[in-house]
Amino acid sequence: MKILFKKADIILILFFCLLCAALLTPRYSGSGNMTAVIYESGKITHRIDLSKVSESYTIKLANAPASTVEVEHNGIRYLTASCPDKLCVKAGLLTHSGDTAACLPQKTVIVIEGGSKDEKTPDVITY
Repeated sequence: MKILFKKADIILILFFCLLCAALLTPRYSGSGNMTAVIYESGKITHRIDLSKVSESYTIKLANAPASTVEVEHNGIRYLTASCPDKLCVKAGLLTHSGDTAACLPQKTVIVIEGGSKDEKTPDVITY
């Protein structure tokens, strides 16, 4: 009978699995108190501590075209927007420090600030 894996192969596979788990854990673990900041026409209109939100609620933004923002525990998103491309809605739930979503026709931006002390936020995000 042929042996498929040797003892050294199993140890090597387990090592790589543990290494991957260790590298992915900081990204998905809790990252302290995060604050969502909503800018409308370049001015801060809302500053929300996301860790203190117990029930989700919505905020209707004042600028035209109209849009709605949903605030959840440790997350925020554009729920609806009447702009043509809806890129802000497609950005999805913002949950990590440095996450950003913007609705350019409405001149609004949502930025997540805070997190753990050692977490670095990027200077520029490109796609």
